[in-house]
Amino acid sequence: MIVAAGEYICLESDKASSLYVVKSGMLVGSSKSNDCGRLINFGPGSIIGEFSLLESEPREFTLRAAEESEILVIEQEALQTTLKAKPAWIKAILNFLSSRNKIAQENQKKNNLVQAFPSLLYIFASHIKETGVDTIPLDTLCEKAQALNNTPADEVKRLLDILQELKLLKVQEKIVRAESLQIIPLLYETLKYRAVHQKISPNILSMTEQMVLSAFVKIIRENNIPLQNGLCTVSTEILKAEAKKSMHGLTLTSRTVAPLIQKNLLKTSSTFDIHSPIDNIGFFYADFDKIMDLLELNLVFPQLDKKLVM
Repeated sequence: MIVAAGEYICLESDKASSLYVVKSGMLVGSSKSNDCGRLINFGPGSIIGEFSLLESEPREFTLRAAEESEILVIEQEALQTTLKAKPAWIKAILNFLSSRNKIAQENQKKNNLVQAFPSLLYIFASHIKETGVDTIPLDTLCEKAQALNNTPADEVKRLLDILQELKLLKVQEKIVRAESLQIIPLLYETLKYRAVHQKISPNILSMTEQMVLSAFVKIIRENNIPLQNGLCTVSTEILKAEAKKSMHGLTLTSRTVAPLIQKNLLKTSSTFDIHSPIDNIGFFYADFDKIMDLLELNLVFPQLDKKLVM
C-alpha cells in the first residue's frame, strides 16, 4: 500500500483492526494520551499497532506519512490465523511483551509527570517573584509549561490536582491561587537543591528538628507571645519544659538544638557552644513565618513523591 506525504493512516483511539509494517518512507505517530503529544518517527522495518491488535484495544497513535511511504497492512483475522498455525508459546510471548509494553508506557507517563513538576513550580515561583501576587491565570500557566517543557495541558492539570490535594494551592475556575506566597518557591528551591546537589536539601528537617520547632511554635501560640519584626522569643527554661511534654520525654540539650542553630533557624541570646550546658543560653529566638513555612514543607514533602508516582 502506497500512502502520499501528509496522508493519515489511522487516528488515535480508533478501534484497531490491522497492524502496519513500514517497508519504505517515514510515518509519524502522535499521541496526546500516551506520549504527551510528542512525535515518534517510524522508519523502514517498524511494526505499528501489534499490541493494540492483540488485545483488541484502541489505537495508541495517530499515524500520518511524513513522506511518500509504502506500508504493509496485516488484518487482524490474518494475524490470528497465522498465530494459530504457530506453537502456543509464540502467542504467550507476544501477550507477555504486550503487558510489558503497557507497564513501560505507565512508567513513562509517571516519569514525564515527575520531570514536568519542577518546571511548573519554577513558572509559578517566578510569577510570584515578578508580580508579588498569589494568583496566575490557568491558561497562562499551561502556555508557559508547554513552552518551557513541552508539558501538555492535561499533565499541568494533573500536577495542579496534586498540589491542590496537598493544600498548597486552589484552582478556582480559570485562576490558580497559591495558599502561601512562600511555600511554592520554597518547594521549588528544595527540589532544585536535590537535583543539583544529588542530596537532601537543608530545608528537609529531621524528626527531632521538626519536634523542637513544633514545640517552639506551640509555646508562641499558646502564650500569645508577640512578634517583633517577625521574630519571636522563647526562654530556654520554657522550651525545655515543653520539649519534655511534647517530644515524648526527649531532653533538650545543646546537641539537640545544634543542627537548627547551624541552619540559622534558631538563634541564641549568647554565643553557642555545643559542649556547654543548654542552660547557659537564656533564650532562643527565630523568624516565626520561616519556621511555619518549613514545618508545612516538611509535612507535605514526604507525600509529594508518592502522589507523583501513584
